[in-house]
Amino acid sequence: MIVVLAADPVSLQGAEVLLRRSESTNLLPADQAARADVILVLANEVADETMSWMEEASAASINPDMRIVLVADRISRPHLARAVRHGLVSVLPRAETGFPEIVQAVLSSRAGSAQMPGELLRSLVEELRTMLRDPTGSILPGGFERREVEVLRLLAEGLDTTEIAAELNYSERTIKNIIFAVTRRLNLRNRTHAVAYAMRTGAL
Repeated sequence: MIVVLAADPVSLQGAEVLLRRSESTNLLPADQAARADVILVLANEVADETMSWMEEASAASINPDMRIVLVADRISRPHLARAVRHGLVSVLPRAETGFPEIVQAVLSSRAGSAQMPGELLRSLVEELRTMLRDPTGSILPGGFERREVEVLRLLAEGLDTTEIAAELNYSERTIKNIIFAVTRRLNLRNRTHAVAYAMRTGAL
Protein backbone atom coordinates (compact mmCIF):
# COMPACT_ATOMS: atom_id res chain seq x y z
CA MET A 1 0.00 0.00 0.00
CA ILE A 2 1.51 3.25 -1.17
CA VAL A 3 0.79 6.95 -0.60
CA VAL A 4 2.27 9.70 -2.78
CA LEU A 5 3.14 13.14 -1.37
CA ALA A 6 4.22 16.03 -3.60
CA ALA A 7 3.96 19.82 -3.54
CA ASP A 8 3.59 19.95 -7.33
CA PRO A 9 0.05 18.78 -8.29
CA VAL A 10 1.19 17.73 -11.76
CA SER A 11 3.87 15.44 -10.32
CA LEU A 12 1.40 14.10 -7.76
CA GLN A 13 -1.27 13.27 -10.32
CA GLY A 14 1.23 11.80 -12.75
CA ALA A 15 2.74 9.49 -10.15
CA GLU A 16 -0.68 8.40 -8.91
CA VAL A 17 -1.89 7.59 -12.44
CA LEU A 18 1.21 5.53 -13.18
CA LEU A 19 1.08 3.68 -9.85
CA ARG A 20 -2.56 2.77 -10.42
CA ARG A 21 -1.53 1.15 -13.70
CA SER A 22 1.05 -1.02 -11.97
CA GLU A 23 -0.28 -4.46 -10.96
CA SER A 24 2.34 -4.66 -8.20
CA THR A 25 1.19 -1.58 -6.26
CA ASN A 26 -1.91 -0.61 -4.31
CA LEU A 27 -2.38 3.18 -4.11
CA LEU A 28 -4.01 4.76 -1.05
CA PRO A 29 -5.32 8.33 -0.72
CA ALA A 30 -3.17 10.73 1.31
CA ASP A 31 -5.62 10.72 4.23
CA GLN A 32 -4.87 7.01 4.72
CA ALA A 33 -1.11 7.46 4.95
CA ALA A 34 -1.08 5.89 8.41
CA ARG A 35 -1.80 2.49 6.80
CA ALA A 36 0.84 2.75 4.08
CA ASP A 37 3.75 0.37 3.66
CA VAL A 38 5.61 2.98 1.60
CA ILE A 39 5.37 6.77 1.41
CA LEU A 40 6.63 8.06 -1.93
CA VAL A 41 7.77 11.69 -1.63
CA LEU A 42 8.42 13.78 -4.74
CA ALA A 43 10.32 17.08 -4.44
CA ASN A 44 12.79 19.21 -6.34
CA GLU A 45 14.66 20.25 -3.19
CA VAL A 46 14.00 18.89 0.28
CA ALA A 47 12.96 21.91 2.35
CA ASP A 48 11.29 22.22 5.75
CA GLU A 49 7.87 21.48 4.25
CA THR A 50 9.13 18.22 2.78
CA MET A 51 10.66 17.25 6.12
CA SER A 52 7.35 17.98 7.84
CA TRP A 53 5.58 15.54 5.49
CA MET A 54 8.02 12.77 6.39
CA GLU A 55 7.97 13.47 10.11
CA GLU A 56 4.18 13.64 10.23
CA ALA A 57 3.87 10.42 8.21
CA SER A 58 6.24 8.69 10.61
CA ALA A 59 4.42 9.96 13.69
CA ALA A 60 0.98 8.99 12.35
CA SER A 61 1.92 5.57 10.97
CA ILE A 62 0.33 2.48 12.50
CA ASN A 63 2.65 0.31 10.41
CA PRO A 64 5.95 -0.40 12.19
CA ASP A 65 7.50 -1.36 8.84
CA MET A 66 6.55 1.86 7.04
CA ARG A 67 9.31 3.06 4.71
CA ILE A 68 9.86 6.33 2.83
CA VAL A 69 11.18 6.58 -0.73
CA LEU A 70 12.31 10.06 -1.75
CA VAL A 71 12.67 11.26 -5.33
CA ALA A 72 14.48 14.61 -5.22
CA ASP A 73 17.39 16.48 -6.74
CA ARG A 74 18.74 18.08 -3.55
CA ILE A 75 18.76 17.18 0.13
CA SER A 76 21.13 18.62 2.72
CA ARG A 77 23.12 16.47 5.13
CA PRO A 78 21.09 17.57 8.20
CA HIS A 79 17.81 16.90 6.38
CA LEU A 80 19.08 13.52 5.21
CA ALA A 81 19.97 12.44 8.74
CA ARG A 82 16.58 13.60 10.05
CA ALA A 83 14.71 11.84 7.26
CA VAL A 84 16.49 8.54 7.89
CA ARG A 85 15.42 8.71 11.53
CA HIS A 86 11.82 8.97 10.32
CA GLY A 87 11.89 6.01 7.93
CA LEU A 88 13.71 7.13 4.77
CA VAL A 89 15.41 4.17 3.12
CA SER A 90 15.83 5.18 -0.53
CA VAL A 91 16.73 8.38 -2.36
CA LEU A 92 16.56 8.66 -6.14
CA PRO A 93 17.82 11.70 -8.10
CA ARG A 94 14.73 13.17 -9.72
CA ALA A 95 16.41 14.41 -12.90
CA GLU A 96 17.82 10.95 -13.66
CA THR A 97 14.97 8.70 -12.56
CA GLY A 98 12.11 7.36 -14.67
CA PHE A 99 8.88 5.74 -13.54
CA PRO A 100 10.15 2.12 -13.82
CA GLU A 101 13.01 2.95 -11.43
CA ILE A 102 10.59 4.59 -8.99
CA VAL A 103 8.29 1.56 -8.97
CA GLN A 104 11.27 -0.75 -8.49
CA ALA A 105 12.56 1.34 -5.57
CA VAL A 106 9.10 1.31 -3.96
CA LEU A 107 8.80 -2.47 -4.31
CA SER A 108 12.38 -3.05 -3.14
CA SER A 109 11.94 -0.82 -0.08
CA ARG A 110 8.80 -2.74 0.86
CA ALA A 111 10.90 -5.90 0.71
CA GLY A 112 13.53 -4.41 2.99
CA SER A 113 16.06 -3.05 0.50
CA ALA A 114 17.54 0.45 0.39
CA GLN A 115 18.90 2.56 -2.43
CA MET A 116 20.96 5.72 -2.11
CA PRO A 117 23.51 7.61 -4.27
CA GLY A 118 27.08 7.25 -3.10
CA GLU A 119 27.52 10.88 -2.05
CA LEU A 120 24.45 10.72 0.20
CA LEU A 121 25.61 7.46 1.72
CA ARG A 122 28.95 9.11 2.51
CA SER A 123 27.06 11.98 4.17
CA LEU A 124 25.27 9.52 6.41
CA VAL A 125 28.54 7.83 7.32
CA GLU A 126 30.03 11.21 8.25
CA GLU A 127 26.98 11.99 10.38
CA LEU A 128 27.40 8.68 12.19
CA ARG A 129 31.11 9.33 12.72
CA THR A 130 30.28 12.72 14.22
CA MET A 131 27.86 11.11 16.64
CA LEU A 132 30.33 8.38 17.62
CA ARG A 133 33.07 10.95 18.24
CA ASP A 134 30.74 12.85 20.55
CA PRO A 135 30.05 10.57 23.56
CA THR A 136 29.37 13.62 25.76
CA GLY A 137 26.23 14.48 23.80
CA SER A 138 27.32 17.98 22.81
CA ILE A 139 25.84 17.36 19.34
CA LEU A 140 22.09 17.82 19.73
CA PRO A 141 19.11 16.94 17.49
CA GLY A 142 19.22 18.63 14.10
CA GLY A 143 23.03 18.76 14.10
CA PHE A 144 23.28 21.70 16.52
CA GLU A 145 26.09 22.15 19.03
CA ARG A 146 25.22 22.97 22.61
CA ARG A 147 26.41 26.57 22.55
CA GLU A 148 24.53 27.15 19.30
CA VAL A 149 21.35 26.04 21.03
CA GLU A 150 22.09 28.40 23.93
CA VAL A 151 22.33 31.31 21.49
CA LEU A 152 19.18 30.29 19.58
CA ARG A 153 17.23 29.88 22.82
CA LEU A 154 18.02 33.47 23.77
CA LEU A 155 17.17 34.66 20.27
CA ALA A 156 13.82 32.92 20.63
CA GLU A 157 13.27 34.82 23.88
CA GLY A 158 13.71 38.12 22.01
CA LEU A 159 17.24 39.07 23.05
CA ASP A 160 19.48 40.90 20.58
CA THR A 161 23.16 40.19 19.92
CA THR A 162 24.43 42.55 22.64
CA GLU A 163 22.10 41.07 25.26
CA ILE A 164 23.00 37.49 24.30
CA ALA A 165 26.72 38.29 24.54
CA ALA A 166 26.22 39.70 28.03
CA GLU A 167 24.06 36.75 29.12
CA LEU A 168 26.55 34.12 27.94
CA ASN A 169 29.69 36.13 28.72
CA TYR A 170 30.81 36.05 25.08
CA SER A 171 31.88 38.89 22.81
CA GLU A 172 29.34 40.21 20.31
CA ARG A 173 31.65 39.03 17.52
CA THR A 174 31.54 35.48 18.92
CA ILE A 175 27.73 35.52 18.99
CA LYS A 176 27.61 36.75 15.39
CA ASN A 177 30.11 34.08 14.36
CA ILE A 178 28.06 31.34 16.05
CA ILE A 179 24.89 32.45 14.27
CA PHE A 180 26.67 32.75 10.93
CA ALA A 181 28.28 29.31 11.32
CA VAL A 182 25.05 27.50 12.17
CA THR A 183 23.03 29.11 9.38
CA ARG A 184 25.72 28.32 6.80
CA ARG A 185 26.37 24.75 7.99
CA LEU A 186 22.69 23.79 8.12
CA ASN A 187 21.66 25.74 5.01
CA LEU A 188 19.34 28.05 6.97
CA ARG A 189 18.28 31.42 5.60
CA ASN A 190 18.53 33.64 8.69
CA ARG A 191 18.20 33.79 12.48
CA THR A 192 14.44 33.28 12.43
CA HIS A 193 14.79 30.23 10.22
CA ALA A 194 17.48 28.85 12.55
CA VAL A 195 15.24 29.24 15.62
CA ALA A 196 12.28 27.63 13.84
CA TYR A 197 14.44 24.75 12.60
CA ALA A 198 15.85 24.13 16.09
CA MET A 199 12.31 23.99 17.48
CA ARG A 200 11.14 21.55 14.81
CA THR A 201 14.07 19.20 15.33
CA GLY A 202 13.63 19.20 19.11
CA ALA A 203 16.91 20.97 19.86
CA LEU A 204 14.93 23.79 21.53
